[in-house]
Amino acid sequence: MAEIAPFKGIRYNRSLVGDLSKVTCPPYDIISPTDNTYYQELHPNNFVRLILGDERAGDNDADNRYTRASGYLEKWIGDGVLDQDQTPSIYIYEQQFERDDEPKTVRGIMCAVKLHPYADRVVLPHENTLAKPKSHLAPLIRAVKSNLDCVYGLYADEQHRLDEILDAEMNAEPAADVVDRDGVRHLLWAITDEGVIARIVEFLKDKQIAIADGHHRYETALAYAEETHEKGADYILMTIANVFQEDLTVLPTHRVVGNVPNDLMNGLVESLSALFEVKKSSRQSILTDMKSEGAIGMYGKSGAFALKLKADPNKLLSGSEASRNLELNVLHKLALERSLGINDEKLRNQTNIIYMRSADEAMDLVDSGERQLAFLLNEMSVKSVLDIAAADEKMPQKATYFYPKLLSGLALRKMD
Repeated sequence: MAEIAPFKGIRYNRSLVGDLSKVTCPPYDIISPTDNTYYQELHPNNFVRLILGDERAGDNDADNRYTRASGYLEKWIGDGVLDQDQTPSIYIYEQQFERDDEPKTVRGIMCAVKLHPYADRVVLPHENTLAKPKSHLAPLIRAVKSNLDCVYGLYADEQHRLDEILDAEMNAEPAADVVDRDGVRHLLWAITDEGVIARIVEFLKDKQIAIADGHHRYETALAYAEETHEKGADYILMTIANVFQEDLTVLPTHRVVGNVPNDLMNGLVESLSALFEVKKSSRQSILTDMKSEGAIGMYGKSGAFALKLKADPNKLLSGSEASRNLELNVLHKLALERSLGINDEKLRNQTNIIYMRSADEAMDLVDSGERQLAFLLNEMSVKSVLDIAAADEKMPQKATYFYPKLLSGLALRKMD
């Protein structure tokens, strides 16, 4: 099953760069163009130059965002801005944050994980992917020959058997301590003791790992390993977390619809009424109504509605129990596809749907006339992610948003 290993992490030299909040950044896929500029201006050695960079007039095969990333990485290592740890380590990664004015803590293990095709049932996907992100990641990994960012994975340890080991290792001073732009504190400890590492490796060897976040990174790394067969390319950098942690949080990703023919839009409420109770709501109360009713939110020019399925989803949908009861599958199969004709092919091609984390921003797009309709979702249970992956099923694209996101720049892994 899962094969994990220590690695010699390459980390920022704090004596040269100072405050780590100036050189770390979020993952590439949630950085807007404005954010990109912000982080590039924040510090000349900010990690955004490696994971995203920028496109410039005159870019060519010899000089582009990917070759520049490779150049930055080589220079920063040569100048000592980035130092490689001398001892292979497994790292403990803890995030401290607040939700609803309550303190929360999530902890994971940062390590190298052996790549396996999904068919091996060792590393499991839980959602479908899009083509566009991999078009950025593929040339980047070829240029830097490194895992710059972590894939976020989940494993099951219902008895919390690793907690005692991890707790003992966290008595030392952290190797990294940084508060990000959103106020989330990220801490890193290096485990170097071979005996402790062996106990962690042994415990995890009979586990499956479900990808929580980073499907595109994983699939790109797998393709690269199969393409090159280079030394070290058969492992990938992951942070893996116990799915039974109380504070693990999955935020919903809302669907905002456009380019749908008017005849489908005009008959939408009537069409949905065949399967859903369509209850009038308001922009101000829709999220509250959704939570109390166990309903999907819908917001359009005619107002806000809560959509509650009339029948048992087990009678209407196929797949495992976890999949049939997933609100997102109810939305996709019984509303988007059945009433609006947005099928799997259109989802893959991003013909009609854009994805938003903020419900307010999603509704703003409707109010502005840029989009026709917003479908809003409740939070899902973290365990459902593992259950669906273990059932060899996938959720639709952009199904989950694990919060907080892993910070980019705490440690990277060179393949050679």
